[in-house]
Amino acid sequence: MTMKSVHRTAALVFFAVFALYLAMGPVTTEGRGYVPEEIDTAERIMAIFDAGYKGRVVPDMVWNRHGVIPVLFDIPFVKFGKLVTSVDFAMSLSPIFFTAALVTVLFLWLRKLTTPGMSLLLTMTAAFGTMLWPYAYIGLETKQSFFAFFAAYLGLANGRIRTWPKLILFSLVSGLAMAMKGTGIILWPAFAYLIYVQFSGESRLRAKQLLCCVILTALPWAAGEPSRRMYWNPIGGGYANLRGWLVDSPLHFFANNVGIIGSPTKGLLVFSPVLLMAVFAISRSFVKRRDLTLFALLVTGSTLAFLSLLTAPADEVWGPRYMHVVVVPLVLCIGAAWPGFNWKFLCVVLVLAAIGVSISFLGAFFYYGYRGFAMFEAGLNTMEWINGDPLWNEITFYARAFRNWRKGCPSEAWMPNHVWVWETPKGAAPWKAIDLQHFCTPQIVLIRDWSNPIEGALLTLWRICLVSSVLGVLFLIAAIWSTKMEARALRM
Repeated sequence: MTMKSVHRTAALVFFAVFALYLAMGPVTTEGRGYVPEEIDTAERIMAIFDAGYKGRVVPDMVWNRHGVIPVLFDIPFVKFGKLVTSVDFAMSLSPIFFTAALVTVLFLWLRKLTTPGMSLLLTMTAAFGTMLWPYAYIGLETKQSFFAFFAAYLGLANGRIRTWPKLILFSLVSGLAMAMKGTGIILWPAFAYLIYVQFSGESRLRAKQLLCCVILTALPWAAGEPSRRMYWNPIGGGYANLRGWLVDSPLHFFANNVGIIGSPTKGLLVFSPVLLMAVFAISRSFVKRRDLTLFALLVTGSTLAFLSLLTAPADEVWGPRYMHVVVVPLVLCIGAAWPGFNWKFLCVVLVLAAIGVSISFLGAFFYYGYRGFAMFEAGLNTMEWINGDPLWNEITFYARAFRNWRKGCPSEAWMPNHVWVWETPKGAAPWKAIDLQHFCTPQIVLIRDWSNPIEGALLTLWRICLVSSVLGVLFLIAAIWSTKMEARALRM
């Protein structure tokens, strides 16, 4: 009865997060990361199979940077879009789906560690108070983060896997996590640890299962490597394109490690404030649940080690995007550290959650590319300034844009005026003012077009978002009620 109620609440959590994300979404993938690139590959794969089946001339393949493996999970959305709505709208559902699935797995795992109320609080904080929310619209990183955490759930949450079907599933999911991105191989220490946990002390008795697990884990990444090479080799190879971004000093490597976590312009703790609790939770969760804590540390450490080799460990996208994969494992550590009700802990989490929601709201409210457009207009669009200039901090820039939107988006000049030290150099170009009116339009279609005359396909999508907003609130209320009933049942 308890497991049924947990699964029912988990389903409500999934539908609540999915519906609320959709309600506040842009219903498009245009200009968002390399999603349009993957759409082209998915459509070409479908065209090739269709031409081969019907005996027509097979068109040339269109390659994308991360290979065909992640695109296989886009094809259902592309097919749905072709049949029902539009490919663009259907693909905008993909990152929403994977993010909602990610936080649902988090909820299920937290329910094994914490009270019902704490599980729901931490899950919703992760969903709306961290960088997960903006990335549900940006469309990057979501598949890798889901498969990585799902693999950990399969490998750690329920003890050792004894049956072949579950072992095959665990192995393939682990391999898929590394195959979702060209750089996914950097996570191998975390998945090697999961395999170690499964077979520690039994490697000889379960030699066949161990061999099968290793092969199936490596298979997805190896299968995707040729298609990744087809994209990178014509432009000089992946390493050649990366080499120009590598640091030239171990001190730079050390500084990057600190900056990725705590930088005021791109720091993980700034864009996911609740993870400040993880700093204190690690030692406690290590004592209580060493296995999941080590997995979280290995994912974090592997990602940090790779990113710190780069002169610019973040890019123009919202916050430290490459750290997206570590957010949910670290939130899980918080739950493992404080599983029960504690007033001090609750107050701190609520404060950090409120700050996180405010920050993530700005990333969800505006298209992430606006800041890049503004920097280009001002003539300050270098990767170094994107990463480290406090004047162009994403949070303050979009807060300024939000204030302008609340005024009705009037023409408002803003001068990104830097302070020269001691004196202005001779011949220095004057700072350029930009008009905030150009960057205050929200990407949330439900808000943007609330009072605008719209028709046709856009009106249909607007209505879908409106219905989703109502359903999302109802599902959330139902999840809260179900959680309350679970807590009451446990007290009886």
